Amino acid sequence: MVSGVTVVAANGPAVNVSSVNVTPTDPTVGETVTVEVTISNQEGSNSIVDVSSIMLRTTSEHYERVEDVGAIAPGGSLTIPITTSFDTAGEKELLAHVSAASQSNGSETSHLRAYYRPITIDVEAPEIDAGIAASTNSSGETTVTLTNYGNVELTDAEIRTSVNGTQRDQRDMFDITPNQSESVTFDTANYDSDIVTLTGAYTARGERHEVTRTVDLNQQVQGEIRLTSVEITERGTTISVDGEAANIGGTDVESVLVRVPDSDTVSPAGGSGEFFVGSVDASEFATFELSSSVSNGTDTLPIELTYIVDDERITTTQTIDISTAGSSSPEPSQDQPAASSTGDGSSGSLGLPLIPLILGLFVVVGGSGVLYWLWNRE
Repeated sequence: MVSGVTVVAANGPAVNVSSVNVTPTDPTVGETVTVEVTISNQEGSNSIVDVSSIMLRTTSEHYERVEDVGAIAPGGSLTIPITTSFDTAGEKELLAHVSAASQSNGSETSHLRAYYRPITIDVEAPEIDAGIAASTNSSGETTVTLTNYGNVELTDAEIRTSVNGTQRDQRDMFDITPNQSESVTFDTANYDSDIVTLTGAYTARGERHEVTRTVDLNQQVQGEIRLTSVEITERGTTISVDGEAANIGGTDVESVLVRVPDSDTVSPAGGSGEFFVGSVDASEFATFELSSSVSNGTDTLPIELTYIVDDERITTTQTIDISTAGSSSPEPSQDQPAASSTGDGSSGSLGLPLIPLILGLFVVVGGSGVLYWLWNRE
């Protein structure tokens, strides 16, 4: 993010640091960041401007410097890319520092002057996280999807299938950017077993990783809700949570409810402690927003997930780290999903609200009594 306006030295030439663009906008630790700094010589200027150097710096530290940038005629501009990286996560307050001088008589150059543009770059800690989902059609073709749930690009991705420990097939995939998926299809009709192990292999930040899932080709992988891309905003003792409820399974999920359970250290904030997401198709996601009040010293926030999949109601809990500003994907808690039948509609926590029904009953009964009294009085 770039903020503020250009700061120009007093009585300086008509120089303006007109824009600064940062790519990527949300870099991770160690990732190459490109900062494009545009310097312009304003219309109406009576001199050429020589740009001596451009620096990325803080008040005490210099990151990168470009020398002998070039000359800018009146009404012209230059855009210079500068690359850097950051060793730690957090919000970085930088300055695009430009040193320039004007050519007063076409050849004589005045003293260098400094021009600044403030830059704020939010550097995230790297999160490497991927998941596999699969579905098989009636023709025996199995489509396998690899989803990137982290904030680091996955490269050299591939999917392997194996039966009884023996590899049967392999498919290469395109690179997968954060919060995106890639799919490949295998002909599994002639496999000698319906139990197939799927392995997704990929490179992230120079290291090789794998994720494995064993599926039954005659039975689709059950839908499963998982919170991803979670962002935390802290305002005093109130924590706001924005994120995605992702279905990492192969069947659709219904009646998804995301809520903050009430405890000694955590409680819902006002009416924003639960969010009804609704249905989430296989390999899709939906966004949610929650607010909670936390006690001082609380480092984690439990989020309860309730949803229906294949006529069963599932309740599970994921825990989010709130000890630092910013956010990362939540780590699953040790709580295991609890399944209960929904055939009679009585289980789970998504039934009709009890208090409004009782109040409605009082109104109906009370109204009937009044009508009966008026009828008999006549």
